Amino acid sequence: MRTVLLGGAGYLGTVAAHHLTGLGHHVTVVDGLIYSRGDDPARLLPPESTFVHADLRDPHALRRAAVGADAVVHLGGLVGEPACALDEDLAVELNYASPVLAAEAARAAGVEHYVFFSSCSVYGHHEGTVDEDTTPNPLGIYARTKVLAERTLAEVMDGHALSMLRLATVHGRSPRQRLDSVANRMTAQAVATGRIPLNGGGQRRPLVHVADVADVLAKVLATPAGHRIFNVGSDAENYTIAQIAGVVEQAVPGTRIDAGPERDEADARDYRTSFARLAAAFPGACPTPLAHGVREVAAGVESKEFEDPDLPEYDNLAGLRHSLAEGRILALGNGDCARLHADYTSATWSR
Repeated sequence: MRTVLLGGAGYLGTVAAHHLTGLGHHVTVVDGLIYSRGDDPARLLPPESTFVHADLRDPHALRRAAVGADAVVHLGGLVGEPACALDEDLAVELNYASPVLAAEAARAAGVEHYVFFSSCSVYGHHEGTVDEDTTPNPLGIYARTKVLAERTLAEVMDGHALSMLRLATVHGRSPRQRLDSVANRMTAQAVATGRIPLNGGGQRRPLVHVADVADVLAKVLATPAGHRIFNVGSDAENYTIAQIAGVVEQAVPGTRIDAGPERDEADARDYRTSFARLAAAFPGACPTPLAHGVREVAAGVESKEFEDPDLPEYDNLAGLRHSLAEGRILALGNGDCARLHADYTSATWSR
């Protein structure tokens, strides 16, 4: 299978590229390398893959990448509300305009299957358990761009296979490591300082290991069928923030939890997620427990493989700040991006 990974040089994409090439996929990775990391894609990606350095908002580059592909997967964009809040126009272009432009290119090229990486953050705040039929409740720019992308992609890919994967919060090891997601951050700080900072202990989050995400992607690519939405994770991996801290404390000896406010006022997301649809479609999906990912990350910090967990290269928010300050990335505001930005401006978020 000829598979294009847009944004495939990142935390998720590098793991997916290795997994898919191991399964026999011919993988092309297209990435704008927007963060100030100095990464060499040749070091991060499997040697069997092809790397193309291109802006994921460039329709010409997207069309070239789509020609001859069996599947196009969009994994790129800004992750999380703090990063999106640095430049809302840029967030809309990377998280909404880019996946729509890529879908338009894929459809024009006759690509059989388009896969979009969304997020369980679309659910925002819900008292009960949410599933794929729950009405989204996006609480910020990040979630709103994901919700709007899902809506528009369903229109663009009418009559073509479309899979939208709403990921739980990802943890674990990757060739392009991040230490800024909740479990990875707690683990790195536990090893480096002996303390596990805890804010918003009662709020709920589903978690999923990065290798499990790559495996689900492979399974989805092997079974294109109409339009599908999957929450990606497992029911056993729903935690409160306090429970995540407890797992880290157990897995990293000699550490202690440094508890702050019961609720994190800067992040109001709070939801328990059902992954029954994914489990029914792919029995046994996402089996890796949180403790495994914690031990992986702890080993990397302890061995000094991650030379300093506080470096911007491990934190996408800090890396994006550097890129913006250096002028390496900016909102284009050009014809295609302006056309799609108008969708965002006029959108409503409740249905």
